[in-house]
Amino acid sequence: MSFISIEFLLFVAGIVTIYYFIPHRFRWALLLLAGYLFYASLSVQFLPLLLASTAVTYVTGIVIEKQQTKQRKKYVMFAGISVLLFFMGWFKYFNFVNESLRNVADFLGLSYNVPYQDLVLPLAISFYTFQAVSYLADIYFGKQKPERHYGYFSVYFAFFPQLVAGPIERARKLIPQFKVEQKYDYDNITYGMKRIAWGIFKKTLIADRLAPIVSSVYDSPNATGSEIVVATILFSIQLFADFSAVSDIAIGCARLFGIKLTENFKQPHFAVSIADFWNRWHITLSNWLRDYIFIPLCKGKKKRGEIYFAIIITFLVSGIWHGAAWTFVLWGLIHGFYRVFGDATKHVREQIATTVGISKRPTIHTWWKIAVTFLLVCYSRVFFRSNSVAEAFENARLFLTPTSWNPVGILETFQLFSLIDFVLFAFFFVVFQVFQYMERKHRCTWNWLSQLPVFSRFAFYSFVVLSIVVYGVSENGFIYGGF
Repeated sequence: MSFISIEFLLFVAGIVTIYYFIPHRFRWALLLLAGYLFYASLSVQFLPLLLASTAVTYVTGIVIEKQQTKQRKKYVMFAGISVLLFFMGWFKYFNFVNESLRNVADFLGLSYNVPYQDLVLPLAISFYTFQAVSYLADIYFGKQKPERHYGYFSVYFAFFPQLVAGPIERARKLIPQFKVEQKYDYDNITYGMKRIAWGIFKKTLIADRLAPIVSSVYDSPNATGSEIVVATILFSIQLFADFSAVSDIAIGCARLFGIKLTENFKQPHFAVSIADFWNRWHITLSNWLRDYIFIPLCKGKKKRGEIYFAIIITFLVSGIWHGAAWTFVLWGLIHGFYRVFGDATKHVREQIATTVGISKRPTIHTWWKIAVTFLLVCYSRVFFRSNSVAEAFENARLFLTPTSWNPVGILETFQLFSLIDFVLFAFFFVVFQVFQYMERKHRCTWNWLSQLPVFSRFAFYSFVVLSIVVYGVSENGFIYGGF
């Protein structure tokens, strides 16, 4: 039951209808049942693991609070987090670590006989594990009281709109919303429907139209440099459209129940620096890494070198979280290097901008920084998208080769599109950019649209829905559903 299937939309409509017809005291049970049914429809074999992780986190939270000393609270917290990380580590990282050790042993001429395990990655384990870790850490630091109602806590763990791909929510924000009696609100319903439709628009008319083009290049053994350049830029667009789409749908579905989830994206490809990019991209993960990795590592540290080390470790964790492959590790390290280099050279770069005079033209200066940041992000995504480390370094070399950026070669690469596919993608991409422009100008495009005359609003909403029905394609799952 995919987010963009008719079955899912009917499922949501049915749950929402029942939700507002039953008394508030039963609604947690309905949401919990909906979460487990949704998860079972996608990955029923791992439902027991979800239940076990819920139980471990619930019990550990209560035990932490009951401890009399800070030291004992810490021991209990680490014990609970260790169990949760073991669950994730076994399924997600065992074979990665095992094969890495095997390669090291082969290089050293040693015998290594631990067999490969036929493991399947449990759906959403990275997301609900991080939510669980934040819950236990917040109890330990006194930011969160343990939830005693097992039902409400279980809903926090299995709230179906954000279970599969986030946003990664904090318990202190989400659980209280479940306890408040949500009244039927026309604005919530219409806003939720619009966000869902917009998410499906981005997924089916942009992300999934680009997916086969990107794959045809990255899965080809003979891709040219220009093809790598174009495919990498298109992959960046695909990844943003895909992941922001699933966040839109999650936020929209939650709003139908009166629940407000955290915005996960703020036009990251218009960031003016790598630091700004990570304040705009996958915001809930960035905040999680900041609060539970970076800040603890920096506690008591004042030397710039120590802080830079903490930055590298934080981005290394981000890379490992994204996938069990050295390509993701390298991707994380590249962003860590970007972040450190950007901070270390900030003063020098400002002096250069002043010397050449570009700082006197703020609009040009801003767009220059946007372009440089976008290209740096694209370069890192060569490692994110490549199938192996060897391929990643070769593709990275091609991306940096000057002849790969030859305008003639770039134009020839667009022959990967059929004419009709290119025209359709270009049209809907322009619509998407106009929408983003209006968002930058009016802060919330949906509020701006709601103030337009009825005919104009109806025309736009009809355009979105009809475009999806007539031209939408969907042959791929959500990219972050695999994390």
